[in-house]
Amino acid sequence: MSNAPVKTALVGVGWWSTPVGAAAKRSPRIGLAACYTRDPGKRAAFARVHGCAEAGSFEEILADASIEGVLITTPNSAHAAQVEAALRAGKHVWVEKPLVNTLAEAGPVLRAWGGSGKVLAVGHCYRRAAGHRVMRRMAEEGAIGRPLWAEAVFTTPAGLTLGPERWRFFRAECPGGPLMQMGIHHCDTLNCLMGRPVRVTGVHKRLATPAEIDDVTLTLVEHEGGRLSSIACSFVTSAAYSMRLHGTEGVLALEMTRENTTFAERTNQETSLSIQAKGKAGFAPVPLPGMPDMIQDELEDFAEAVRTGRAPETGPVEGLFALAVVEGSCVSAERGRPVEVKELLDGLGV
Repeated sequence: MSNAPVKTALVGVGWWSTPVGAAAKRSPRIGLAACYTRDPGKRAAFARVHGCAEAGSFEEILADASIEGVLITTPNSAHAAQVEAALRAGKHVWVEKPLVNTLAEAGPVLRAWGGSGKVLAVGHCYRRAAGHRVMRRMAEEGAIGRPLWAEAVFTTPAGLTLGPERWRFFRAECPGGPLMQMGIHHCDTLNCLMGRPVRVTGVHKRLATPAEIDDVTLTLVEHEGGRLSSIACSFVTSAAYSMRLHGTEGVLALEMTRENTTFAERTNQETSLSIQAKGKAGFAPVPLPGMPDMIQDELEDFAEAVRTGRAPETGPVEGLFALAVVEGSCVSAERGRPVEVKELLDGLGV
């Protein structure tokens, strides 16, 4: 196995490219050789900060035989075509969540991946945060008995200022609003903690944003084995990130106070985890270990998968099940009844 850094190019210079580029720069496992976005000014600024070349087009990156992998941080609606094109060009692909914007777009991507022999990883980073890693370990070790249900919250007031110049303004570009943009991280983490989703119920409302999208969503997920989880998301209330995992012998409670979501390396320092044992009053703090930040960790997992041929932790299947919770919640909200995940994933081979 080669120990050389995986030579990559980043496509899409938006706000999330900042933490991804910074994580790649910190990692000895990733070499960021080039970047591309349509805006020449943004492209030049990113290249200058991160010490990489400016590509003149996406096609130029795909034609460069020296580029092993592509890191995609473009708007959601661009993912399907770009992931498929990169795989067919023989590139390994890491794509920021969601894998695709809708499950209807997934078929061609999965076929391209299946025929490529390349790694396809999806950027579900929050499950890798130290608090969630410890929460999962403690649950598996029986610290709270048998985990039965979980409640998660992810909110921001950013939707109050959305205008039509922003792609998140539009329902077609951002179906599910805050659930797609933020809550999908909880969808993935809860699937990891509680098991694959079986049935989804959603209530979505547009209460305060000037945008087309719904801005407050509530999602109830029935997981395999009968476990339950709820996800509350908002684009129009104060910032909050939390998760509580309830078991027969206690509760684990996680809170994250994000000073600035652009600085992912601060995540572990801004997280607190505590436990309340059954019959005890109050919560006792749980120490968190020093760990790599969640974005560097996922990029290095991608690099190791490229070098060893093993599957990444969050590949296409994990990406599809997280997206199925989002889409299931949207469909349920429209139909006014629960939606079966099996129905949503029919024909995709997962």
